[in-house]
Amino acid sequence: MRFKTVHPKELGPAEFDRWRAHLRPGFDSPYLTPEWARLIGQARDDARVCIINDGGGFLGAQRLSRFAAMGLGAPIADYQGIVGAPDLDVDAGALCRALKVGRLDLSHTPTGQTLFKAAGSEGSWIVATDCSRDLYEAGLKARRGEFVRQTDKKVRKLARERGHVEFRAQSTERADFETLVQWKNTQLQRSGQPEIWATPWVRQVIDACFEQRDTQFGGALFTMYADGQLVAGAFCLRSPRVLHFWIVAHDSAFDSFSPGVQLARWAIGWAGEQGIPEVDFGPGDYQFKRQLSTTQRMLEWGVASGASLSGVLRQSQHALRAGIERLPQPKLAALPGKAMRRLDLMRALAA
Repeated sequence: MRFKTVHPKELGPAEFDRWRAHLRPGFDSPYLTPEWARLIGQARDDARVCIINDGGGFLGAQRLSRFAAMGLGAPIADYQGIVGAPDLDVDAGALCRALKVGRLDLSHTPTGQTLFKAAGSEGSWIVATDCSRDLYEAGLKARRGEFVRQTDKKVRKLARERGHVEFRAQSTERADFETLVQWKNTQLQRSGQPEIWATPWVRQVIDACFEQRDTQFGGALFTMYADGQLVAGAFCLRSPRVLHFWIVAHDSAFDSFSPGVQLARWAIGWAGEQGIPEVDFGPGDYQFKRQLSTTQRMLEWGVASGASLSGVLRQSQHALRAGIERLPQPKLAALPGKAMRRLDLMRALAA
């Protein structure tokens, strides 16, 4: 098996074409496209793409040190892993040697890859739009009749009390985009979490996505107004077949009207009208995702490594975490996972 490791800026048109040819349902997220790799490469010097068998597969990574790499775009990428032929079987040790690291930490990797033994998994919430607003809405009403009645009631109340309600798709309003990002950073600050979207390299990436609006890959800003006032926003990434929700927030003064849910539901209908068959809300067990989605896609996390000390240490951490998570005390069982995620977040944010 042959490996060639390059910085994303070194990818040419031929590599882009081969990469795109491997995009297929389940592996066609915007985060798995060569355009995403190129954007991350513009923001991070440690970005790398491993080209497998002269284009039989591609894997993006961030080489944090000689000990470890992480999936390309971590922690803001909801999908990571190899994009390649379905039968591609890659030796983890050889891949790590090609990347010049002891191990590769991956999360949110679609199931079916043989690169590592999964240490755990979680579901990404998926909406099959049926390429039609009417068909999706009919199915939603059949599945979640009470939810539909309540959300419809809230949007009518919003219109009565606050004025005309308007939704906009693919907005180019920079001021609305800035407001959305500020809402999100404030929300993270209040909950004691790092302000991810204020990190310089992350901000560079989302700004570049906002400016790029091609149907092959680009950003898509959706907004909701009441009487001309911005109420909610959702910034998504899109590829030809997928609209992926990325940054969602709203004005807290409108909490009682569930504006984020209203906007997400409307955006799903828009995607259906545009012939986009899938909307992906990403992982995270939020009620609105369960209510609006039609299925889940399982994503795995774990470590790929050969005979390296850093790989053994990471696998030991995963084993310890799995053992504690089996304890009957929920709060205690959750601690190792929270600690590992927080540490990985800080590692990934550092450029």
